[in-house]
Amino acid sequence: MTTYYDLTGFQRDLLEAIAAVDDDPYGLALKDYLDERYPNPVNHSRLYQNLDRLADQGLIIRDELDARTNVYTLTDAGRRALQRRADTLASLCEQPRPVVGGGRQ
Repeated sequence: MTTYYDLTGFQRDLLEAIAAVDDDPYGLALKDYLDERYPNPVNHSRLYQNLDRLADQGLIIRDELDARTNVYTLTDAGRRALQRRADTLASLCEQPRPVVGGGRQ
């Protein structure tokens, strides 16, 4: 079973993009989402190769929207991976942190 930490950072970002894109999360919509967040445009080859890997790992489902366009959705496993990460981050934000060197938080 693939875990969140087995994924590359780009694959993790793709899972987030699929969850975040409204309507149909198809390839170009995902690219647009990531292009807004990355300093350089995302290469089409990189995008689609990683979408294929996530589908092979059972984290997303690829369905045909029309003859030229696929739509991507999270599987239960993909949703759980994102939820576990979100829970971890939320719990870390709630923990008090010691102040180092006399500075203020």
